[in-house]
Amino acid sequence: MARHEILVLDRIFSGEETRQMEFKAHDRLSSSQITVDELDRKLFQPASRTICAFLNINEECDLFLGIMDSGRVKGHYMFAAQKEHFQQNLNLLMRKQFSPPVDNYRYSVNFVGVQTEHETFKGNDVVPNKAHKLLDKPGHCWCEQDIRIAKRENSKKPPLYVIQVKIHKWDPKRESDPEHNVIWPYYTNEDGKCYKRHQASNHEVMQDTLYEETAIDVTRFYGKKGS
Repeated sequence: MARHEILVLDRIFSGEETRQMEFKAHDRLSSSQITVDELDRKLFQPASRTICAFLNINEECDLFLGIMDSGRVKGHYMFAAQKEHFQQNLNLLMRKQFSPPVDNYRYSVNFVGVQTEHETFKGNDVVPNKAHKLLDKPGHCWCEQDIRIAKRENSKKPPLYVIQVKIHKWDPKRESDPEHNVIWPYYTNEDGKCYKRHQASNHEVMQDTLYEETAIDVTRFYGKKGS
């Protein structure tokens, strides 16, 4: 999927959910950011499940946060501080909570500006030098409180963004762990679960299936290498 620069609020996105692309209206990466009640009522599924599934199919994939399942563009209100917070959350999730840790080259983030039909997008501001509360419940960090205050007082309207998380293919030459430079690893997310992508949905991979699929990947890899 090409890099997008500007999207229009409430327009339908030019694409649909597929094996390599998913939309989510929310921006919650980890199950730690979702309450037990929200999980029980299935109001939210953490984005980590889709990220894990994308990594495990080893294809170029895109996750768009701020786009509804219908494809309607909504976005998230974000000052520069919220964008920094999201990037730090993602880095913590990938490097410390996924197993094995995900190398930086396998993912990237693009904040796509959202404007209305009659407004020009403006999104520049300065990030305060303050530490964020990472992978916590929504509203617990100072930067999220700043957004609420700005929206309530209308002092400075926060810009809207759709967050594009890009998952990149495995590259044995760029892997930091020597054990992962022969075949790409299968990842588990922060809940210790492994997911793969089938058509436009995520499916949990059980342990016995995982062994079978790993054996197939190894055979396919060495078969190509020997041909």
